[in-house]
Amino acid sequence: MRGNKNIRLSLLSILWTAFFLSGLLSAQDRRDFEWKLKVSVAQASIRINAAETSRIIATLPKGTIINSYEAEGNWYRVTLAPGKEGIVLIGYVARTDVEILEEKSNKPTDFWGKDQERYEGIGFHLKLAGGWAFYQSGDIDPGEKGLFDIWTNTVAARGVEFEQRTVSPLHSGFNLGGDVICDLGPKLGVGLGFVYTHTIHADSYTYNELKAYENSLESSTDLTVFTFKLSAYYTIALGRQIKIELNAGPALFYANLDYTLSDNGREFWDKMNLTGKAWKAGVQGGLGVQFGLNERVAFFVDVRGRYAKISNLAGSGFVSSGDNGMSAQSTTTTTGTLYFVPGTASPRLAVLPDGSSDAAGARKAVFDFTGADVVGGIIIRF
Repeated sequence: MRGNKNIRLSLLSILWTAFFLSGLLSAQDRRDFEWKLKVSVAQASIRINAAETSRIIATLPKGTIINSYEAEGNWYRVTLAPGKEGIVLIGYVARTDVEILEEKSNKPTDFWGKDQERYEGIGFHLKLAGGWAFYQSGDIDPGEKGLFDIWTNTVAARGVEFEQRTVSPLHSGFNLGGDVICDLGPKLGVGLGFVYTHTIHADSYTYNELKAYENSLESSTDLTVFTFKLSAYYTIALGRQIKIELNAGPALFYANLDYTLSDNGREFWDKMNLTGKAWKAGVQGGLGVQFGLNERVAFFVDVRGRYAKISNLAGSGFVSSGDNGMSAQSTTTTTGTLYFVPGTASPRLAVLPDGSSDAAGARKAVFDFTGADVVGGIIIRF
């Protein structure tokens, strides 16, 4: 029985809430406008209903200021301040007896109504965005992992005891960017854009060679990509405040890779470093949704795709080793191009001198930046 009673109470609560909300919405519909009125005749009659034959409940002298939140035909519905008796009067005054000093719209924003008039300004807008970039990596990720495995096997050959390993894929990073877009019309635009993508990546392996000291094998990647793009933009209005934007065009990508691998022990250290830089042309495009705040400012969310395979990474590589507390005892440095050396167990990256023959099936490493960005930001129209 108690369960049935609780159900009935819940249903009554829901119905009451719905009734209350509908009342509020109805009241809001009746209060779409607000008027500040001034009596313009010698004496204005306030009637109980919106009709000339209705009973007069008050009169107001010329110059009296009153407010109205509802109009009905040729009448304004007004509320008069309490008199000596403390009674608030609500009635109607004829439109011919007052003049409008101020009119203000209280209509709620209609996101799906007819599109608002286009803001003209000087004809361009700025998009500022930030988010996350995802890419395929190409030869870089397996090449780095292969180097890490080779060094791990070298350390393991010393008969050490490994404790913990942390290895993660190199496939994403954060980005920041902006576009300056010239409006050619209500739907078309053309613009220049710039995107900065940065990835900081690390792998580690800790081991004990002496029980009293913990050694570590660590690698770090600092990868930066600068994107310069030229895009055409097409906007589809879904309503007053919501729009869909499509964009596509060519892009120029500049990649800068800095990879370091080090083995740090109690009395020694070994270190390898590889770098590579290259320019590459590609294409990019995207799809976004805009949410307008007013005629000049909007928020947006974009999903952007790109195709870019960057090779011919020119750089250098060196390997050095030494004792702790001393400078490097031996260093080997090579300048040239970053290559990918395949292997059945551990493929690797290597910098080979320019003009050297490809050994062991080595080929120029490809950084595959093909992927997608998920970004959000703000649009400002000028």
